[in-house]
Amino acid sequence: MKYLMPLRTTEYVDVVARAAELGIRAPVGIALLPGNFMTAASAAELRYHEAAPHLRSAWRSIGLIDGGPYRGPREHAAGAGGALDPKASLVVFFGSGLRTSPARLITLAFGMIVSVLTLRPDCEGSREIRLDAVVERPDGSYACFEYRGDGYELFALAQAVRETWT
Repeated sequence: MKYLMPLRTTEYVDVVARAAELGIRAPVGIALLPGNFMTAASAAELRYHEAAPHLRSAWRSIGLIDGGPYRGPREHAAGAGGALDPKASLVVFFGSGLRTSPARLITLAFGMIVSVLTLRPDCEGSREIRLDAVVERPDGSYACFEYRGDGYELFALAQAVRETWT
């Protein structure tokens, strides 16, 4: 697939197996993954992008719920890891179960990402977006779309996610 945006496609680790190694729940649907999901030695080392709570809130406002490894405040309070880190990558997971959902959900999810990352003064500027979109393929493998560029072009990534499922 070729796209007219700053995008690199790579293979990603088996998300379910990696979650099991870390002793955390595997993500489902749409979810934020820790930026160091592939490299953390333990769940206590997991770090999320600083915009994670803002993005979760924005998604909730349109009816999307983060189905990530940490799905409740008690898990954070219990010391399960997942701290915020201004240097952590923003990693969004799209599970294959979403492929039967309306296509607009993926576009709306990216819209909220753009909104949070471009409009909040404490987040990245519109020209400096860095995002990894991890997509579960129908065969159970995972692709990672590494996007680096203008926030307003990020919407085009929704098409790449949907095409991964066809």
